[in-house]
Amino acid sequence: MRENTAKYRNVHYKSDTEYVYHVAKMLLTVIGIWPKEDTFSNNIKMYIQAAIVFFLMCFLLIPHVIYTYFDCENLTKYMKVIAAQVFSLLAIIKFWTVIVNRKEIRFCLNEIEVQYRDVKCEEDRLIMTKCAKIGRLFTTVYLGLTYSGALPYHLILPLISERIVKEDNSTQIPLPYLSDYVFFVIEDSPIYEMTFVLQMFISTIILSTNCGIYSLIPSITMHGCSLFEVTNRRIEALCKWNEQDLRDRVVDIVQYHLRAIEYSALIGKCLSFVFLSEMVGCTIIVCFLEFGVIMELEDHKMLSMLTYFVLVTSIFVNVFIISFVGDRLRQESERIAETLYFLPWYDFPEDVAKNVKTIILRTYLPSTLSGAKILNLSLQAFCDVCKTSAAYFNFLRAMTA
Repeated sequence: MRENTAKYRNVHYKSDTEYVYHVAKMLLTVIGIWPKEDTFSNNIKMYIQAAIVFFLMCFLLIPHVIYTYFDCENLTKYMKVIAAQVFSLLAIIKFWTVIVNRKEIRFCLNEIEVQYRDVKCEEDRLIMTKCAKIGRLFTTVYLGLTYSGALPYHLILPLISERIVKEDNSTQIPLPYLSDYVFFVIEDSPIYEMTFVLQMFISTIILSTNCGIYSLIPSITMHGCSLFEVTNRRIEALCKWNEQDLRDRVVDIVQYHLRAIEYSALIGKCLSFVFLSEMVGCTIIVCFLEFGVIMELEDHKMLSMLTYFVLVTSIFVNVFIISFVGDRLRQESERIAETLYFLPWYDFPEDVAKNVKTIILRTYLPSTLSGAKILNLSLQAFCDVCKTSAAYFNFLRAMTA
């Protein structure tokens, strides 16, 4: 039995490719770090835009940290803002990780287009688009939760917060990020109003940076899963071929499996530090946001409590999705060996059987995503984050009791 793959051509490969990473491209292009072609003009534009964005991030984060650690007298308020500082720090880490590894990330993105273009049958294309839909769903859910929690945190909560009383008995709205600008004073109008708007603008940039890079992770990781799923489908169809075609098909499977392994390894290499910082940072953020939920509930501030609760949920969803796609990648790479084992490979010609055994041996070391080789992204890692955040939360409650 033969599949009619010789004449198949995916005329929709451009739109298929765009569907995979459209959201990430839109967000990262705005802040100037979407990995474009490596030309002189593109590099100059990227470095200028990156320098401006990085300066704005530091303009927001550093004075906020100075105020928190040297001027803040209220311990409760101090603990509640740490989550925002860690979130901003994560954005800076991700920002520079993408810039440093832009060539590897661009190669991963180009490979997506190549693989959609060179797909051999509609069945393979459907598998790839199914995984792309899962990645898009994860991205949509996370962005919906994050923006619905972060925008009220930066825009609404400062407007309803307790007013600051100045020396002349006048009042003003507190800044979204209470800050100590060491080299100049911002209390007077119109500098204060300009700083207020600028902080909201910068916080939106930080939010877009985190969300854009995060949306890239499930998109390219689920594509890596689709490569293993396509390999698995081709293995299951081996029994349908005659002896000569069987040799060609097994060679094709070996090569495709190798491409899947190399693609997954490249994802893990270029985003390894992002994975580590994300898991550690989200653990810290969650415990302080949980503290914020309890404190706002005790003060009967329902809108603030709801905002913190949505933010906690979005962070948990973030960790779960990253852990899930890492676990899914490992499972799909391991499933190759199981599918091969149940084939009658022992009845294949000797040279074909050797190639099959080679694939089985390769699956002994499954493809995984790790955070700087310290922790593996898996559902077990998600459970560890939940337990760790709960332990720190209990510690914070005891310390402030």
